[in-house]
Amino acid sequence: MARTLSGGQANRVPLAAAVLGSPDLRIFDESTEGLDSVLRNDLWSVFRGRALAEEGTTLLVSSHVMDEATRCHRLLLMREGAIIADTTPHDLLSRNANGNGRPNRRRRP
Repeated sequence: MARTLSGGQANRVPLAAAVLGSPDLRIFDESTEGLDSVLRNDLWSVFRGRALAEEGTTLLVSSHVMDEATRCHRLLLMREGAIIADTTPHDLLSRNANGNGRPNRRRRP
């Protein structure tokens, strides 16, 4: 079946498969990359909707798209494989608006 789909449709097949079932944790790695803004919003509606987050599923989403950070409850910012901040979107935006610009650094264990 997937062989008959267009390139864009075929790229969505793994996303559709990822939302099936009811695991406690789902990991989405750069899942919105290459999607147009309408499809990206639709995907976030699924992430935050009844099928996933509202039912208690933990979602781990990696993204380089910073506006997607505002859709999350908690943020871990990484640089060169190290966590440099553990914060919320509100706190991150407040720090940047106040000129601090640097989230609290997380100490390495």
